[in-house]
Amino acid sequence: MPKYLKKFKPTNRHLLIVPHFREDQDSQVLLPEDYKPSEEKYISATVVEIANDCKSIFRELKHDFLRKSCDIIVHRSMIEEINYDNKNFFLVLENHVVGILDIGE
Repeated sequence: MPKYLKKFKPTNRHLLIVPHFREDQDSQVLLPEDYKPSEEKYISATVVEIANDCKSIFRELKHDFLRKSCDIIVHRSMIEEINYDNKNFFLVLENHVVGILDIGE
């Protein structure tokens, strides 16, 4: 985990996440310059830190960090990107989380 993520503590019911954006592969097909591929509406993300005032279901996830990573599903448009001091932080409000992925043990 990058060092800067440990220094950012979310507040006001936010979760600090690492979104799993898809990296587009270079294509051999020529497309118009203004072409934008459709993006999926929902995206998975790994939870890095949780605000203290989040609901109990999210606070319980803090204890799972030591054992395994925690992935969630969020609406892509609800992810907030904060650029500060040449670092990027991604936040999502707890009520924009639509599900928690159970990766099993």
